[in-house]
Amino acid sequence: MKLRKMIVLGAILLGFAGTSAFFTPSVANAASDASSVTIDGQFSDWKDAKLVEGYNGYTSMVSDGQYIDVYVKMKYAAVPGHGDYIFNIDGKKYHAWFPDTSSDEPKQISITGGSDYDGTQYGTVGTGYVSKEDGHDVGEFRIDLSKFNLPDSDVGKEISMTNSNIGNDAATTTIASVGGKDAVGTVTGKADKSEKGDTPTDANANNTNDNLNIVIDGKYEDWKNIQLTEGYGGYIALVSDGHYVYFYVKMKYGMVPGEGEYNLTFGDKKFSVFSKNMPSSLDKGQTKAVDLQAGDYHGDKSYGVVGNGYVTNNGDNNVGEFRIDVSKLDVSTMIGQTVTIDNPSIGAKSVTTSGGSTGPLLISGVGVLIAGFGYVKLKKAGYLKRKESRISGK
Repeated sequence: MKLRKMIVLGAILLGFAGTSAFFTPSVANAASDASSVTIDGQFSDWKDAKLVEGYNGYTSMVSDGQYIDVYVKMKYAAVPGHGDYIFNIDGKKYHAWFPDTSSDEPKQISITGGSDYDGTQYGTVGTGYVSKEDGHDVGEFRIDLSKFNLPDSDVGKEISMTNSNIGNDAATTTIASVGGKDAVGTVTGKADKSEKGDTPTDANANNTNDNLNIVIDGKYEDWKNIQLTEGYGGYIALVSDGHYVYFYVKMKYGMVPGEGEYNLTFGDKKFSVFSKNMPSSLDKGQTKAVDLQAGDYHGDKSYGVVGNGYVTNNGDNNVGEFRIDVSKLDVSTMIGQTVTIDNPSIGAKSVTTSGGSTGPLLISGVGVLIAGFGYVKLKKAGYLKRKESRISGK
């Protein structure tokens, strides 16, 4: 009996350890480049980032294509907005700032750029979030370098960033792109086609999203094989990983609808999702970050900001991708539920996906338990001893 208990306990521990090793991605190089960072108000993807320490806080900066992702963790004060963030590229300085703000929960911010302190010449150059973690104010934001009208000769050069309210030492990274149709990681020239047709409507596409790795970053290649549902105004796709709902929109004619609005259902629980800052127009190649609010009925915003996304004019169509944090909604669990979404400005059909699954974790743990109990049974029956004797030739 004691042996059985020991094996069962060991099996449980092994099951958890095994599933953790199998399903947890390696974080040894986390935040070493922007591909491992998502600007979403969740800061865990910066935990292994190389931080530059100043007298009042820490900064980190990574680049992927034309975007610069910045992380700030303060020692004593709120994340500074005015201050401001000075980017130095080939001897030229670019300033970015946002209104001073602090929040206990993730709060979205919009970042303005200029050629001097409080300058606005470049308009909105980025978006991000401020919040608190472990008693410290933290922030993360993404800067679109194409807004600074950088020359192509800046590609490959070092970009440094300082903020005098944080410290004097600069965080640095390398510019991979400054924008344009041939730029690496830009928002133009995206893969909006599947491998089998003009629109990603592959009937064999897998929309359960446990392994799809959709990233909401204003780049759309990761949607290319996801099944789209066509409506009279455009196309829409929906996937889920059990914690977040992701959806993609591709319009036939006009802009991606914001207040038009998205009807989201979990089982029998319905929500109205919309955006107040969806642009009414976009220039070719232009991308804008937006946030999503939600309520129980049309116009209701009782749940506040529940997600974020990007919309883009890719030259042929207006497209968008969005993510909703289900923990912000009054839903106890997504597991086993059917999730649907529709928007009357896109079409009358609802798009459906599953609410995610913890099946692989459960199956792995049960498999180890079964193996443990099987061992006990075989040992008691003397089968293992007889088999060992045959193998050793005794």
